[in-house]
Amino acid sequence: MLCQHRGGTAGSRDGLADIVRINAYVSGREHLQAYMEVRNALFADSLPASTLMIVSGFARPEFTVEIEAVAAAL
Repeated sequence: MLCQHRGGTAGSRDGLADIVRINAYVSGREHLQAYMEVRNALFADSLPASTLMIVSGFARPEFTVEIEAVAAAL
């Protein structure tokens, strides 16, 4: 998902530098580790403010993670 964001805005990793806040939702504790590893790898230089919540589910059962990102460019 964050990889789609990369290509959808700046076309490179530079687009991630504009992200200032992330709200993430996972459908179970078993998804926490994988989500945090990807987030930490993508934002190794500067981790934006973030909230991570466990929810009971999403509209489609195959969805396990939802990410809301707020970007601000100067």
